[in-house]
Amino acid sequence: MRERVGVIAAVVLTLGLTGTATAEVVELKQLEQRALERHSLAQAGAAHERAAAATVREAESGYRPRIGFNVDTNLAPGRRFIKIPDGNDGTAVVQGVNVLGKGNNDQAVLPQWRSTANVSLAANLYDFGRTHAAVAASRAKLQTSKVEHEQTRAQVLAGVRVAYLTWLRAHEIRRLSESASMDGTRRSERVSALVQEGARPRAELAPVEADRLLSQLEFERASGDLDGARMMLEQSVGECLAETSQPDLRVLDVQQEVVAPRKAADPELRMLIHQRAALEATARLQRKAGLPVISASAAAGIGVQMPIDDAGEARVIPSYIVGLGLTVPLWDGGGTRAQADATEAQADELRLRLESAQSDRDHERKRAELDAGHALRRQQTAEQLLAVCTTRVADVEAGYELGAMQFDQVQQARGMLRRAETEVVLAKVARAEAILRFAP
Repeated sequence: MRERVGVIAAVVLTLGLTGTATAEVVELKQLEQRALERHSLAQAGAAHERAAAATVREAESGYRPRIGFNVDTNLAPGRRFIKIPDGNDGTAVVQGVNVLGKGNNDQAVLPQWRSTANVSLAANLYDFGRTHAAVAASRAKLQTSKVEHEQTRAQVLAGVRVAYLTWLRAHEIRRLSESASMDGTRRSERVSALVQEGARPRAELAPVEADRLLSQLEFERASGDLDGARMMLEQSVGECLAETSQPDLRVLDVQQEVVAPRKAADPELRMLIHQRAALEATARLQRKAGLPVISASAAAGIGVQMPIDDAGEARVIPSYIVGLGLTVPLWDGGGTRAQADATEAQADELRLRLESAQSDRDHERKRAELDAGHALRRQQTAEQLLAVCTTRVADVEAGYELGAMQFDQVQQARGMLRRAETEVVLAKVARAEAILRFAP
């Protein structure tokens, strides 16, 4: 029987070494990067930022002139050229219209061609700050979209970190359960051998077998929890993990300094700050909608009139125009002012929400620091308990081999050891979770 136990131990050791050699350790940073590249929310945030940047360019176009080119050709009755004295002993050509009922009805309805081509230039000379306000509002919205994108990225990273730590905890609990299950199998075989040798009473077989089955049950439950945690991590990342993937235990050694970063680095608070600034800039733009606009325009081109003149040539008509305009909005029923008032009220609302969020964030940071400190002390105590339980198990099992101890003492010592190992894992994960809660 002892040879059988030795063979089983050798096989288990070989399998463990093989699994370790082929296991793929997946780092948290690696999964975070994958999630940012694949997550639809992060991609949508980037698209929203590009749209806001295009809006800025649209607003800035108000500073530049507008140039256009137009070509027009049409067919209509009338448009006949008539020569008249110009008052300087010369003649001028004007466009006349033949009327009906004068014996020339055919000329009145005869269609004639006209083609024109011109280049136009228009620009606002001064709009009393309306364009400047539009540019400022669009830039504020661009900055808001950038910070909103950062907030979306932070939410994606937070989801990945929570899922990763859940996976790591489930992986370690399963490892401990697997070890306890193998220990239960070895003890069952060992007790069976001692009973056959007559060194232990047969009545100890039932509690030993019950302990083995309980360890196996805990292992099956831990395996199910590990599969569920793995699926949650795959969902947060957006892709499946390899079957041999294992978490990186170095995450549990994260440093305390990242618990309390600068408030300016908090994407949620920055998002509220820039949203408020964007609303204030929009309100200023809305209040300038009633200001006048001074504009200038110019156009030049040529036109060709058909039919041709008496000399057999088409009439080419030059045209140009230069203008200066003033547009003054008088009253729009109070709609623009109401819009500005509503926007300013929304900005005030964000100011109050920002104050509340800052207070909540300070409380959450303090809570994270306290949680990290408590988890560290729990870890230290659990490690001391683990050392004591390890020594206790060795002493009890040695006494059981000599017949000086009962199996229930072995069972109790082993249960305390598993509890201590579990508490060490839970304390380490809790500390890492508290520290990573505000990590950049």
